[in-house]
Amino acid sequence: MWGAAVAWIVVSFVRPPRSGHSFAERVLRVGSVDELAVGQARLVHHGREPIFVVRVDEDRLVALAAVCTHLHCILRFDRDSGAFACPCHDGAFDLSGNVLKGPPPRALNRYRVEIRLGEIYVHV
Repeated sequence: MWGAAVAWIVVSFVRPPRSGHSFAERVLRVGSVDELAVGQARLVHHGREPIFVVRVDEDRLVALAAVCTHLHCILRFDRDSGAFACPCHDGAFDLSGNVLKGPPPRALNRYRVEIRLGEIYVHV
């Protein structure tokens, strides 16, 4: 019986995870880079925390949490100012996720973005 228990433990550590997700970071496919114009933002739904992907210029994209750090309101992207505005309590964040004004206590979460073969991927 002890041998079977030890064998089960060894097999459970050697076998890959069932869910297909490992402990490594996951990658979220956003879409084609050609579909996102310079200065435009796309809201991507991901679990409980949506993400904004913004094309800053031809070669640079940023990905930030779309949820205010104050009371978890969903932010809006203002293309003219290039900032994220919170509709609840007049908070605002810049393209780096830093607080510009209002009551938010901390910056937005940032995510790594990359372009592979014309497709946008966010590491979450």
